[in-house]
Order: sequence, then C-alpha cells, then structure tokens
Amino acid sequence: MSHNGSCEVVVLGDPARLHGLLDAARVVGPDAATRFDSGSDTWTVITADGEQLAARVIVHASASPDDVVAAHGMPNRFRIPGPHTRRQARYVARLVDGLRRSGASRIEARPARVRVRRYLPTRGLSRFYLTGSESTDTEVYDGPAILTHNGQDYPTRVRLAGHFDPIDGQYHWQGMFFIDLPGSNATGSKVSIRVGEHTADGRVAERTPWGTLTVSGAGGYPPYPLQDSEEVRIAMPPRV
Repeated sequence: MSHNGSCEVVVLGDPARLHGLLDAARVVGPDAATRFDSGSDTWTVITADGEQLAARVIVHASASPDDVVAAHGMPNRFRIPGPHTRRQARYVARLVDGLRRSGASRIEARPARVRVRRYLPTRGLSRFYLTGSESTDTEVYDGPAILTHNGQDYPTRVRLAGHFDPIDGQYHWQGMFFIDLPGSNATGSKVSIRVGEHTADGRVAERTPWGTLTVSGAGGYPPYPLQDSEEVRIAMPPRV
C-alpha cells in the first residue's frame, strides 16, 4: 500500500554511517527510486513497498569506491561513501544545516565534484550554490535560451547560476541545458548561450547521471540578465 509523506531529509541506506548527526532524518532502503523536481526543489522518493515521500534533501549512505560527497548537476543530494564516514557525515550535516539557515531551497556543488578526505581540509558552503526562496548569494536563470555549438543554433531550456568573484574580477556561471548535442565528443567543446540580448561563451563540462549536459563559463557578464543591475555596474566594468 502506498501513501504520501513529507520530510526534510531522507537517507537511503545504512543509518549507522550518519553517526547520529542527522538523527531526525527518515531512513529508507538503498534501492528506493528518486526523482528531482526543479520547480519545487524537492525530491520524490518511492520506497520498495510503494511508499512515496517528498524530501528537501536526500543522502545516500552506502559504501562506494570513490569519495565524492556532492556533485554539480545533482542538487540537494549528498553521499556518505566512506571510508571516512564520520568526517563525511559531519560535513554533510553542516551543509544541510547551512541550507536550512540560509532560507534557500536548493544547494548545489559549484565544482564538478566535492570530495571529503581524511586529512585534507574541505571548504564548506563556499563550494556550493545556494538558490531559491530567500537566498541572495547567487543569480539564477531558468528558462529558454539559444545555444550555439559548432555554428549551429539550438533552442533549449537552461538552468544557470553564477556569482561575481571580486578576486579575479569575473562573473563565474555554470548550470545545465536540456538538449543533447550531436556527436560523441560534446564534453569539453565550446558553446555560446544567448538569452535575449545577453550572450556569453562557455564550455560543456560533463554529462550528468540524468543525461543532461552541464556548462560553465567566466567573463564580464553571464548569458542572462542580472536582477540587480546597479550592483553589477559598480562591481564590473561596463559592457563594450
């Protein structure tokens, strides 16, 4: 029998790997099906017996040969793969708490992968985008765009987020687009994205587990309009 429920965090797998740091989480089996809704920034989790849950965050607590805790393209989703599960669980708990305190509805890794190792320090929220709800850390665009690849235009939907870096004076943006590109070597190739009169060049980063392609770029401006144009004019050189 299936029924619906809602919780902040759902853990897939072995709760012992959490070391009691996310004790309010709902625990289900590792074989549960998951689906992310980018409109509401929530996960739907369907257990093996048909129970359906809505979760803000899901955490995979199963052993894995790699040490990736979070990945770009997989928002609100973390892993505790081991072998240093206590350190990884502590890191994930800090991120979940940071998401809760920020008022944002979505947390997503800025780099392609975030790893937590035994001895090396790992930066916290600075390695993640916090978007949605009341978060103001990043500018986000989710909508139609024209992607140009090898001289060919492709109408598509994109979800992009970015921020101005005062250290290098550039606007760094990344995200994903929802159209496939022809050929087997799309990853690493150059693209241009245009939203209205805004255009920027980027590069295809990698393919996500859902089959979409991620893209990133850096320059004076992103390929989408910014909400706070006055602040941008102060922070960045004028567009020429």
